[in-house]
Amino acid sequence: MALRLPGYRITERLGKGGMAHVFLATQNSFERLVAIKILSPALSMEPRFAEQFMREARTVASLNHPHIVPVYDVGEYEGYHYLSMEYVTGGSLKSRIQNGMSDAEAETVLRQLASALHYAGEHHFIHRDVKPDNILFRADGSALLMDFGIASSMLTDSTLGKGKAMGTPKYMSPEQHRNQPLTPQSDLYSLGCVFYEMLTGQAPFQGDDPGSMALAHLREPIPLLPVRQRHYQPLLRALLAKDPADRPEDGNAVIAMLDSLQSPEHYQKERSSYRPQQQGNSAPLAPRLRLKESPLGMSWRGKLYQYDVYLVADDFEQFQGHLPVLRSALLDWQAQRGKRCKAVTIKATLHPWIAGRVKESLRDLKRTDGLEFLARIPISVNLVAADGEPIEQLVMEPEKQTKAETPDD
Repeated sequence: MALRLPGYRITERLGKGGMAHVFLATQNSFERLVAIKILSPALSMEPRFAEQFMREARTVASLNHPHIVPVYDVGEYEGYHYLSMEYVTGGSLKSRIQNGMSDAEAETVLRQLASALHYAGEHHFIHRDVKPDNILFRADGSALLMDFGIASSMLTDSTLGKGKAMGTPKYMSPEQHRNQPLTPQSDLYSLGCVFYEMLTGQAPFQGDDPGSMALAHLREPIPLLPVRQRHYQPLLRALLAKDPADRPEDGNAVIAMLDSLQSPEHYQKERSSYRPQQQGNSAPLAPRLRLKESPLGMSWRGKLYQYDVYLVADDFEQFQGHLPVLRSALLDWQAQRGKRCKAVTIKATLHPWIAGRVKESLRDLKRTDGLEFLARIPISVNLVAADGEPIEQLVMEPEKQTKAETPDD
């Protein structure tokens, strides 16, 4: 792709993306190296792509933050739409993750990106594509958020959250997968996915195609970190909450949560206090949550149904990570079946030292807004240890109802 742009000496191509080519050039007026992003010629002929490209340029040019890539110039010359920006030489976050990152490095990057997203949110912009490929590093090691190509203004973009989902499925929030309205908390969810990948080397949710990836983000529980990193679990649980309202309010809140986390040593000491000393099986349990409806007889209303829940939790924090998905599923079940919801069975495989708190949390489900119907049906609970030994079996009997409340079955 041979071209000339006034005011620049283009020397080599640095890369190519889905919409644009990136070149290394010297800006003549300052004799400084810059990266020039040029919209692909074929796309330049399409007004909507040219408009989107120029919107990115205007978006980033209006933002001035140490961890958002600065744009120096934007223009169009002989049909080429271009923008020039800082030439960044420290490589990408994707490469650093592949090479392995320490927890301290991951924390530093998280703080910098949270600060950048806080600033963008304050200026009413949502990035919509936060991922390791869009995070580069300066030579001094500081991170830069790049590629605002699909960023949108909450003030001017009336299509935000409507129509085709935009972003990268592996890092998109549940509301993005549903094409629902987006907020700055949508970017924080993506940031949570990136943080998990920095810590573990892999994304928190997997899928073979966009559809299965969407289902993973919508339904799968938040994965459990390795024991040595378990003190980060409360922060990840907040960032990866299915409901945006349960996530941190903004990037500064993320930083505050990071600052308030317990040390790994304190976490291990607290964890040990819940484990009986004679307990031999302390191997971590793989997280799992399985939900299924099964028939339970007939009435004049039609078929009656039971809801079966099977879950695995290594510790109480992971169990808490299952609860938003379970609540959402039970709400959907009640909305679909109404008074034909007749029983719930819950089997939980977990370590004995969290059984008491799990049992109390299951009792509290009946007092959750929207789940009051659970108080009218029996809930069978079977708690099993990691080695298969029974811990406790109980039935939470239906609460007494007034005559007016009694269903006519």
